[in-house]
Amino acid sequence: MRSRSWKTPPSFSLSLTGAALLLLFLLSGLLGACSSTASGGATELGSPQAVVTVQLAETNGSPTPPLPSYWCGAWATQTSPAYSEPSAVGVYAKFVQTMNHNPVGVAGATAGAIVHWADGTTSTQTVTTGSDGLAVFAIPLAGKAADINTITRVEVDFTSKEGATCQVKDDRQAFFTLITGSPTPVPNPEKRGGHRPHR
Repeated sequence: MRSRSWKTPPSFSLSLTGAALLLLFLLSGLLGACSSTASGGATELGSPQAVVTVQLAETNGSPTPPLPSYWCGAWATQTSPAYSEPSAVGVYAKFVQTMNHNPVGVAGATAGAIVHWADGTTSTQTVTTGSDGLAVFAIPLAGKAADINTITRVEVDFTSKEGATCQVKDDRQAFFTLITGSPTPVPNPEKRGGHRPHR
C-alpha cells in the first residue's frame, strides 16, 4: 500500500504569507495611529482642542428681508388643456396682505384678468375676491383654434376696497398652452376576456 503525501501548492503558501504580512502592516499602522502624541504621554479627553472656529459677525450677514405689505400671484388650473369650443380654462389668482408677519387674504378686492392670446388679441374679465383673497376666472376657449400649441399668458390686477393695488405681470403671470385633444378610447366588449356577446 502506498502512502499519499499531501503537498500544498506553492501559490497557496505564497498567498498565505502575503496575507500575513499585510495583516502585520495594518496592525502596526493601527497601533501607531492610536499611540499618544501628547507631551505627558496621556491624552486629556476632557478638553479637546478646537480645530476650526467660525464667527458670524452681524456686519457680514444679510438680514432676512421683511415680507411685502401686499402680494399677489396667479396660476392656471391646467397648463396644457385640450382645445374644444364650449370649454374654458380655470385661472386662480390670490391677493394677500401681511398682518402681524402672516399673510392674510384680502376679501372683496376687485380682480381684473387680462388674457394675452398668442394671436395678439386680448380679452378681459373682472371678479371679486372671496374671504380668503382668492379670485376665480373661467377663460372661454371659443374661437381660439389659432392659439393651439402657443403660450397664452394671463395678467391679473388687484385693487382692494382701501385702494391698495397689486399686479401679477411679467414672469409671475399665469399661463397655459392649448393642445389638440386626442379622442377618448371606447372599450370594445368583444376584446374583453375573449367572450363575445350573444346575438
